[in-house]
Amino acid sequence: MIPIYSLEEAEKSILIRNSIVNTPVSPQINNQIIKIFGKPLTPQEVVKRIINEVIKKGDLALIEWTKKLDNIDISNSIEIKVDQMETALESIDVKIKEVLIKTIDRILAFHRKQPISSWTTNELGGSLGQIITPIQRVGFYIPGGSAPLLSTIIHSVCPAIIAGVEEIVIVSPPPISPIILATCNLIRDFNVKFRVFRIGGIQAIAALAFGTEAVPKVNKIVGPGNIFVTLAKREVFGSVGIDGITGPTEAVILADESANPELIASDLLAQAEHDFLSIPILLTTSPDLADKVKNSIGEQITKLTRAEIAQYAIENNGGIILVSTIKEAISVINDFAPEHLSIITKDTQEILPQIKNAGGVFLGDSSCEVMGDYVAGPSHIMPTGGTAKFSSPLSVLDFIKITSLISLDSKTVKSIAPLAELLARNEKLTAHSEAARRRI
Repeated sequence: MIPIYSLEEAEKSILIRNSIVNTPVSPQINNQIIKIFGKPLTPQEVVKRIINEVIKKGDLALIEWTKKLDNIDISNSIEIKVDQMETALESIDVKIKEVLIKTIDRILAFHRKQPISSWTTNELGGSLGQIITPIQRVGFYIPGGSAPLLSTIIHSVCPAIIAGVEEIVIVSPPPISPIILATCNLIRDFNVKFRVFRIGGIQAIAALAFGTEAVPKVNKIVGPGNIFVTLAKREVFGSVGIDGITGPTEAVILADESANPELIASDLLAQAEHDFLSIPILLTTSPDLADKVKNSIGEQITKLTRAEIAQYAIENNGGIILVSTIKEAISVINDFAPEHLSIITKDTQEILPQIKNAGGVFLGDSSCEVMGDYVAGPSHIMPTGGTAKFSSPLSVLDFIKITSLISLDSKTVKSIAPLAELLARNEKLTAHSEAARRRI
């Protein structure tokens, strides 16, 4: 069951994270690599081989690798047709359709509050400013597997819609769940060009980055995935933009003796059931709370459909850390920079200004991380692996570009050209210096 650590013990175990790109793959995956390629290869070598094949062979490579890796023949159609999405929407329960519509509306409403607008000033002479334009075409990777993450579509695509992205390209491993296609069809109504392709893994990232006969080349790729998807995104960065290098999901809860141990246990388990590599951590000053949370986890975990995953994650990657003071806990949090941080203490508002590094902060036991996963408002795609020290959650800002506008009047040019001329001369760039001098 969930281990309880002192801070010193935790710093040698669960507070140490490896980069996702250095995460070792399982023996089963290594065996599959040998079976497919005839010899052992590193994940990075696998990524490069498949990307190169997609570049050379286009759709044929997508068909071949989907057959090899997913055991599905997509040769009749790589793209999902509109009527397939419409049929999927008609097939789902009316109640879940209503929930999806309300969720989409709420996430859109949150992102509409993001201030984004072009601006100019004449205070510096002439007209200077910034022109805000949306990225034209964005690709979104939606993971498949045992959990159809329809919320990932909503939380990644809605900010792009508000930003004004003209074309949205969805890729997801086959077979794509009807609930995923139904969600796509609901979002498709928002006056954007919207296409869905049933491809996943490395080959999907390569198709988005370089284009094939069926799949259009995009300008940016967004969305989470396994180590191979992550490595593929890193490999194609530069040819296209990416949202970041994401690792296993993380949740840190800071709680004192006033917290409800059963709610904390359920929140830790909610995070743990995501993946075997999930990182659920409780920081507390109360040994009594630690014991109660541990016991409650033992009671609750037996009722979960993904109990095996949750138990592995909570025993191997998670834990309860006993700290001496809240101040000590805050120091740990800012150093760890968690993806999700829940603060469940008597004085949450006093603690909040001291938090410098976190993807999202959830205040009080009502604002649990699960609300953020689905319906609260902000995107649930947040920085992991300590990158919250320099990265932000996905937002409208990820889907716009800023173009600098420079339109100087002649009076201003004559006054500042000597400055440019002198700077250029001191950099020994004589052509720069001469171009500035001719404006004096």
